Amino acid sequence: MTDAIFSAEGLSLSFGGVHAVRDVSFDVAPGEVFTIIGPNGAGKTTVLNLISRLYDIEAGGRMLFDGDDISRIPISEVARRGIARTFQNTELFEHETVLKNLLIGRHVHRRTNLFSELLFTPAVRAQEIRFRQMAEDVIDLLDLQRYRSEIIANLPYGVRKMVEVARALCVEPKLLLLDEPSSGLNPEETEDVEFWLEDVNKDYGATIIMVEHDMQLVSRVSNRVMAMADGGVLAIGDYAEIQAHPDVLSAYLGD
Repeated sequence: MTDAIFSAEGLSLSFGGVHAVRDVSFDVAPGEVFTIIGPNGAGKTTVLNLISRLYDIEAGGRMLFDGDDISRIPISEVARRGIARTFQNTELFEHETVLKNLLIGRHVHRRTNLFSELLFTPAVRAQEIRFRQMAEDVIDLLDLQRYRSEIIANLPYGVRKMVEVARALCVEPKLLLLDEPSSGLNPEETEDVEFWLEDVNKDYGATIIMVEHDMQLVSRVSNRVMAMADGGVLAIGDYAEIQAHPDVLSAYLGD
């Protein structure tokens, strides 16, 4: 795909001789919602971990993002390049408020130094106002107003999931990686996920790569789907094509 914002070419990773990911290649177009599905142990989350540089890809593979090779960039550079992610289990600062967690997401855009911050110069004040406005916009988008000052540890699981997405959005990502956003949510909360995915995609222009088990959600929000099993790619296409693909049916249902 010549106009891809992200391309994976021959991604592979092994743990102790076990192939977690085997020669995985795919492209994602700007503004696309690209969903990865597959049975447990298929390698879906490992692919996200490779993209976010938590793991190093093996020799021969590479990743291109926004025209640059990011295969070997330091993990500290990932967010600065415009890639943000969430996790299956929320990774938040439990004893801080929702607002403070979101402001932490703005840290990669900080342009002041320690000295100017100690003096609280006009530049620092202006920066803090911009950061606060961005956080408030995200709070409004995801309907988190009533939780703004709540401590994370006091919030129900579904709200925590939304807060983690909100923090990721505060990075202003070009590419948003979502690891099972509906996991652990009830049907009503899962329906909310569908709406905010559409809002994030439309209002923020974020391209989304998502790992998801809920096939109803996948069918409603995905532009394309990649099915995996045993670390490899079974098929890539729209949801109807994947649903009817014989290799996918075999992986899910058995021969």
